[in-house]
Amino acid sequence: MIVRRYASVAVLMCSAAAAVSAQSALSPECALQPNAVRDACQKGLDIFAIMAPQVNGAIAGGGAVLGSARAVRGMSIGLRINAVDGRVPDLSAIRLSTTGVVASTIPTKRAPIPAPTLDVAVGLFPGFPLGLQRVLSLEALVNVAYLPNRDLEDFSIKTKKGSLRLGYGGRVGLLSDRFVVPAVAVSFFRRAMPTATFSTTFASNIAGVATQDSINLADLSIETDAYRLSISKKLGFIEIGGGVGQDRYRTTSIIRATVTPSIALPTVTSAVGLSQSVKRNAAYGSFAINISKLRIAAEAGATFADDSVRTYNTFTDGKLNERRLFGSVGLRVGF
Repeated sequence: MIVRRYASVAVLMCSAAAAVSAQSALSPECALQPNAVRDACQKGLDIFAIMAPQVNGAIAGGGAVLGSARAVRGMSIGLRINAVDGRVPDLSAIRLSTTGVVASTIPTKRAPIPAPTLDVAVGLFPGFPLGLQRVLSLEALVNVAYLPNRDLEDFSIKTKKGSLRLGYGGRVGLLSDRFVVPAVAVSFFRRAMPTATFSTTFASNIAGVATQDSINLADLSIETDAYRLSISKKLGFIEIGGGVGQDRYRTTSIIRATVTPSIALPTVTSAVGLSQSVKRNAAYGSFAINISKLRIAAEAGATFADDSVRTYNTFTDGKLNERRLFGSVGLRVGF
């Protein structure tokens, strides 16, 4: 149940995470809010900030085509699960102040942050012959992201325009896998999550009376651009490879915080518009087993800082910009 609880937190952050700009002092947006909701506003921003590089790393994953840089002939469909070795805030320990901002130390727990992915690659051009090589092959890439409407313990997820959203991209093969020369390719992949509202509540107590405060992200939209330089070499039915690249995350949303300052006063609500762009670097290795048209593959790698993230509140792991390990496993079928 503990793992499930923190995995649920990860699902909430799975797009909410990127919705805050880097900061070390009280954010100007929260400073302009009514005093009763400033702490809720700031803690909401900081919690999402720590999750940003982790969740987006899970969405982007490693290679554009799992386990291979070789050109696709015809069409290839793959189902994989990416996961980041995450550090997730423990929301049960948070108490919101209604008398102003309080700099808190928020505990975190280690938990995997998963992101299932369905990818399709279609070969558009096999490349030009160049001696024993074939260069500049071209493939179209399509991604299908899924986000269900769900209530997960303390969290609620409600999509706005359906639970599916398409992503797209392309890959150019620079070299083909011939003789001692490995396959080398460059790719771009834009993945997007369905627009949704993510909500969570926090228990509070005023003069012995239990109340509930809340934070939600409305109309949250997240896009991840993944640039990759990948390489692989097939040795019999085994294929080994890897790659490097950069991820760019863009997020827009409206964060709403609602608190009860006292029994005698009505609840107070604030709304802050958010927009953020964050970059992260990535490096990974891959291993695959090819059996006829079927490929079973795995990747392992890490995302590491480019842009820095800073927060007003602190977290028990204290390492907002540290390297985060990720892995991927999946199947691909060629047609």
